[in-house]
Amino acid sequence: MSLICKFITLTCLGLPCCFLVQAQEDQLLKGRALSESYCASCHAYPSPSLLPKSIWKNQVLPQMAAMMGDQTAQDSLGVWENKTEEEITIQKKLGVYPSSPQLGNDDFQAIVDFYVAESPKTLPPQNLKEAPVLLQQVTAKKLFIEGIKTPKTSLVAVNEERRELFISDATANQLYVKDQNDELFTLPSITSPAVNYIRKAPNVFQFITVGSIAPSDLSQGAVYEMDLAANTWNKVVDQLERPVYGIWEDLEMDGKPDLLICSYGHNGGNLSIYKDGDLASKPVQLGGAGTRKVEIGDLNRDGKPDIVVLFSQGNERISVFYNKGNGQFEREKILLQFPPVMGSSYFELRDLNADGQLDLLVSNGDNWDYSSVPKPYHGFRIYENKGNEVFEEAWFYPQYGAAKAMAVDFDQDGDLDFATIAFYDELQHPEQQFLLFENMGNMTFKPRFIPEAAMGKWLTMDVGDIDGDGDKDIVLGAYAHNVMEYSKLLLRGIEEVPNVLIIENKKY
Repeated sequence: MSLICKFITLTCLGLPCCFLVQAQEDQLLKGRALSESYCASCHAYPSPSLLPKSIWKNQVLPQMAAMMGDQTAQDSLGVWENKTEEEITIQKKLGVYPSSPQLGNDDFQAIVDFYVAESPKTLPPQNLKEAPVLLQQVTAKKLFIEGIKTPKTSLVAVNEERRELFISDATANQLYVKDQNDELFTLPSITSPAVNYIRKAPNVFQFITVGSIAPSDLSQGAVYEMDLAANTWNKVVDQLERPVYGIWEDLEMDGKPDLLICSYGHNGGNLSIYKDGDLASKPVQLGGAGTRKVEIGDLNRDGKPDIVVLFSQGNERISVFYNKGNGQFEREKILLQFPPVMGSSYFELRDLNADGQLDLLVSNGDNWDYSSVPKPYHGFRIYENKGNEVFEEAWFYPQYGAAKAMAVDFDQDGDLDFATIAFYDELQHPEQQFLLFENMGNMTFKPRFIPEAAMGKWLTMDVGDIDGDGDKDIVLGAYAHNVMEYSKLLLRGIEEVPNVLIIENKKY
């Protein structure tokens, strides 16, 4: 004990002040140790500095208490309200909200005290960033779908073979196709919004429907298949846990492609692999909840295709499953792990600096959670592959609501640029919701914007040669998830929000 504490004579509530100070310090040390033990057991450890005091105390930690079995917190949050019996049964089976406490009240209070004491009152603004300049030699074309004034575009997908654009809207649960003559056709019915397009073979296309865009543990997703040669439209697999992405890849290198589907889920979910594309078989399942995006690449250079996956639900991470051959994969190896407030939303595995190594282009900005405040660490990042499973952050552009980043050689100079979209309610510069980053070499990228990007809020994007002129175009899909968002656009003077914005590349 310090000399100050030994000789202090003032008292607080009848006890020496030094005694109270020491007790407070002990409580905070206890809270730190408990948080590092319990919080880090489920995901990357979230530093108190990542959120304001009020958000920790009133929103995030009460959710943690409910998930640790605190019945009072569960009742206060109404965790079982507005859920069907089926979903309640699923969540109880998954053990989302335990029926008995997993942590004592005193211990949990120590965690609360630690986070409240160590967190800031408010988060700082994002760091200054390079101001975008105008993207030249492009034409922005607006596409409107009759009868849809408030777009909820859940899918835009370019089919380069036929110069077509597929569009899905969540308002009507409808799927459309725009042909090369700019005529719009309605495709056969689907049961929920389509969110992903997969090219299975020439003239055979598949569409993933999510089931529920809002968080849900119900298995209502499906895959529909359109075969133009056979003139058929079928649901080929259903009862998927909020599927959001899929690809066909020959993982066994036996000439029989396999179908990989990312089920984002909510508390459940996984990466499902249907060997040889046999949708009637039981799939191999890897990973877990929040499976958002999958890429295939030979990461260890042994000649076999490995599986690289982004998980974005709670335990945010990018992992690799090394291919052992014969349809077998090694256990998950985490390459990067993020705290759950990072909002990881998309990634691509590309060689961005032309050194022969596959790098990671990542967007972090999903803010639809228990802590929806502007976060300075949200944005777009490149993690450079240093070899031996080491990926280091080499570039960062702060952007609230960073939703998606797609690599594309837009200016056809031989290196990879990338297109990005951000989805956030209060952007100061709405025209910067879409940015094109031109690759200047040496991990330097120059941001460019178009004024037309201020006309909507863009939640989905695709790249491809839609006009058949040999270069890549960019397509954006508008999404307003409530009337308030739509009203804000109207107050800015936008008379009509386009469902889709097609950015045609006219540089070459």
